[in-house]
Amino acid sequence: MRILTSISCTVALFPLLSSTVQANNTEITPEESISVQKAEFLQQQQWKTTAESLDNTVAQGEDSVADNSWSDSDSVNQQEVEEVLFQLQGISQYNFVPSRGSPSLTIANPSGFGSDGGQFFTGFSYQTDTRFGDDENQDDGTLGLGFAFGNSRKAVGVEFSYTMASFGGSRDFGSGGFNTKVHRQFPGNWAVAAGWNGFLNIGGDNDFQDSLYLTSTKVFRTREKLNSAFSRMAVTVGVGNGQFRTESAIEDDNEGFNVFGSLAFRVARPVSGIVEWTGQDLAVGASVSPLRRIPVTFNVSVRDLAGAGDEPRVVFGVGTGF
Repeated sequence: MRILTSISCTVALFPLLSSTVQANNTEITPEESISVQKAEFLQQQQWKTTAESLDNTVAQGEDSVADNSWSDSDSVNQQEVEEVLFQLQGISQYNFVPSRGSPSLTIANPSGFGSDGGQFFTGFSYQTDTRFGDDENQDDGTLGLGFAFGNSRKAVGVEFSYTMASFGGSRDFGSGGFNTKVHRQFPGNWAVAAGWNGFLNIGGDNDFQDSLYLTSTKVFRTREKLNSAFSRMAVTVGVGNGQFRTESAIEDDNEGFNVFGSLAFRVARPVSGIVEWTGQDLAVGASVSPLRRIPVTFNVSVRDLAGAGDEPRVVFGVGTGF
């Protein structure tokens, strides 16, 4: 039996914090302290307010009494208004740069988060040795392509993808299958998804064909700032059949469901450490998204640490979305 575990095509698309915006710090010189800036701002506002008042005095006349009668509230505190305006002016001085790349939540397990909004994604993986390969050190790779639509925050997001399970190293070149995933994101950094891997297959048999799963991912904020070490932790738990079954269940053609799960720690802003149980083997790895403006993620992991397969094997992966 030759087994090649495919990489998830969407490894680069599901951040630990899905909508994070990082502001670049703007330093203020000693000559331009906050108090001086505020004094200058208030002086400018005073000149502006006085000029507008002189222009509008004649036009307002008695009509101002009627206008004010529509409001039951007290007069707005002018000092509070000036404070808010000053703060808004300060915000405009910052350069907000979105962080598009993010490390993965899992290694091979599907997470509760997904792509939507017309996104396209692709992923590639390579392993130096396939599980139960006919030849020693039989390497191979996988390639995934997909697109998504919908809105997982308002309704649901839907993904369609194709995973090419082999480049000819462990099975016929181009063998693979089509996959689909429906996911929903909820407040509190929590998401659930249901999917069907290999609902339509091409070429020879592959490991993920006819695999149904239900999975959920919750991201916990362990520290307030994302830039802090170990600031986020993501827990993924799911059930599935097919590729998620134990080795013995696969050998006995038992189509029952099995449990899988992943635990990811945001070690640093661009780096995550991941430990996961795929349903049949233990894996540990790291995920790195080094480019702030380009959503590309690199994964490296060691699979089959619990004794499944011939021996532990190293898997490299890269994914992106646009």
